[in-house]
Amino acid sequence: MKVILFGASKGGENYIANHPNIAVVAFIDNDESKHGTTFLDRPVIAPSDITTYSFDSIIITSQWVDQIFHQLTKQLHVPESKIVIPNKQAVKAALPFEDAATLTFAQELLRCINRFCQSRDISVCLDSGTLLGAIRNKGLIPWDDDIDLAINAEDFARLNSALPELKTQLQQQFNVDWHIVVITVNGIDACINIEFSNSELSEFVLFDVSIQRRESINGYSELLSSGGLFFAPAEHFDSYEPIQFLGDTFFAPHNAHAFLTFMYGHWETPRKTTQITEYENRRATLKTPEGGINVRKRTIEV
Repeated sequence: MKVILFGASKGGENYIANHPNIAVVAFIDNDESKHGTTFLDRPVIAPSDITTYSFDSIIITSQWVDQIFHQLTKQLHVPESKIVIPNKQAVKAALPFEDAATLTFAQELLRCINRFCQSRDISVCLDSGTLLGAIRNKGLIPWDDDIDLAINAEDFARLNSALPELKTQLQQQFNVDWHIVVITVNGIDACINIEFSNSELSEFVLFDVSIQRRESINGYSELLSSGGLFFAPAEHFDSYEPIQFLGDTFFAPHNAHAFLTFMYGHWETPRKTTQITEYENRRATLKTPEGGINVRKRTIEV
């Protein structure tokens, strides 16, 4: 079966890793700067070029599911029967926290980052699945695939300046190869990703620590890396509350239980598989910017 993946990004990369036997003939992306390039040795094409390819289905591996579905069906006249919206786990990495050694490593890493920030009066806050795990599971969720932290604009700038120092400390404490990446979305520094690769002496399952910049706009806390797609009431991130987690004091959003209800609905009941379309706290009717979402990355060097 020949497929096209809509989204030349990490989600598409993970989908291929999780489905190694599928024949991906191309990637589609709305980011005009990617058109004519390659991603994972496949061509990246403009949406208007899909008629030049023979395919059985288009799989949406981007977080902009609603907008892309409308674009494919209403603008490009692709039959709904040929469009696949996978569950979130299909576009995520392998489940690192099911591995005992990786789980221990992840917990130590999270404590290290938290202590580094606190020692420099930089406030980072548990967010999304990591917050859910801290509140409900009292630990990292076994079927989660990354660590989610939130940070405001002022603390983001201060942490950004301290990243070479953080990388040096991580290199001294953990026997892996570190990669710290600042992700810019539409010209705004929106996320700090702390990534690693295994050294000759380590065999951890790979995962990222994502420190997402949030900004309060018109009463809502906007997740800048999503280009306005995901949001929450600003009251949850305009101030933080301390909680005990992994034997340390971390920050959580104000009224964390209400935030989790806003984000996940009935969050007390674990669900291992979900689709983005099941999240009510997304702007399903938000239009993608002209020319798409422009994402750039820069690596922090020591």
